[in-house]
Amino acid sequence: MSPLPNTRRKATADSRASNAGGLHANVCGPMRKAGRCAVRRAGMFALMALMLLPLCALLLPAESQARPRSMEDLAAISGKLVETGVSYGAIPSLYRPRYDRTLDADLNTSADEVVFVVMLPGGPRIYLQRYMVWHQVVNELIDDVAYTITYCPTTGTLMAYNASMGGLNLIFDVEGRLYDGNSVLIDRNSGSLWLQETGMAFEGPLMGRGLPTIPVFWTSWGAARSVFPQASVMAKPAGNRPYGRDPYGSYQRKDTYYDNDRLIYPVERLDRRFPRKTHMLCLEYENYLLALDVAYVKKKGTVNFFVGPHALLAAHDPHLDVVRVFNRQIWAEPFLFVSRYGKLMDLKTRSIWDPATGKALEGNMKGAAMPEYFGGYSMWFAWYSINPETLTVPGPGEVPENLLSPDAPGQDSAAPGSAVAPAALALPANL
Repeated sequence: MSPLPNTRRKATADSRASNAGGLHANVCGPMRKAGRCAVRRAGMFALMALMLLPLCALLLPAESQARPRSMEDLAAISGKLVETGVSYGAIPSLYRPRYDRTLDADLNTSADEVVFVVMLPGGPRIYLQRYMVWHQVVNELIDDVAYTITYCPTTGTLMAYNASMGGLNLIFDVEGRLYDGNSVLIDRNSGSLWLQETGMAFEGPLMGRGLPTIPVFWTSWGAARSVFPQASVMAKPAGNRPYGRDPYGSYQRKDTYYDNDRLIYPVERLDRRFPRKTHMLCLEYENYLLALDVAYVKKKGTVNFFVGPHALLAAHDPHLDVVRVFNRQIWAEPFLFVSRYGKLMDLKTRSIWDPATGKALEGNMKGAAMPEYFGGYSMWFAWYSINPETLTVPGPGEVPENLLSPDAPGQDSAAPGSAVAPAALALPANL
């Protein structure tokens, strides 16, 4: 079987219940088959140029063994889709919605409300979860480049993609069926079906193609408003949907669908290392799949870990209240970091670093920067079922706590940025 490419590109720092049935249990609409056929007919002419792209791209090595590795693997997905009673068109996607200023949005948004921040050309944009739960897909067009922001409430999966492909700007809708509990998307241009969590087409003319991710953050309104006071905020969509009510529960309350163990739809496999609905930051790095327990990293402040031979750092950015992932290979050997007064301090030079940017602010390393890597978000059960080979934080790759003391034996902590004798900075040779 020929391997498929994983075309989701790494984004760098310069780019990436009581009514738990919700929409997927209660909404119905037009016949799916008719809708899909109409979409495919409408977009076939737009695909002519795209179909002339080299087909040899399908023969490149796969980046991750957990993703489908052949056309046969992709084709098998269609036979595993779960019917939900939701027809194509019943959950309407949004196309180029209106935006408000943060000052206006602040009038009816509480500080603890969940929002999604997407780093788009021209500046960040903020999307309220209470709107996204009813639409799940927002299609944007900026400087003639398409972008798609997607959110699946049944799996807590948040992803953002560059949706331009070979000069074709794709527009996505919710198809209605699920795969491993996760939404299936359909593009209006070709009628191809896509996995929302992976950004890969598994059926239709674009089968085997993938979408590059762009940076997206899951945070609170209070944090997003503070860090990005000039950001555009998606306005309340037109229509009569009850935007003040989440059909699945609430992220601000306990014992709703979002934090209990109930699954509405079956998945292929489960794993007990974490509670099913654990909120995970999920990404791909150098052929490895990784899931980080967001609450765990926030509690610790910093987590030094390895993914294969690669030295990475997960750090809590307290201002945006998100977890960020950096490559901590600064010189020939990896640096180790600890949290200090809301900043990061490396144990090699005791320089002070900004957890929001990965840049050194004070000390001998001032001006240096660690590259940042971005991903998306998902509940543990959904990410693991599609990606059983995933590595995790916490997990065996984490650097032990006894190697992270900022003090030499018998010494007290030094103030941030102060000089330290070389003996106090020595690291074990195996790091």
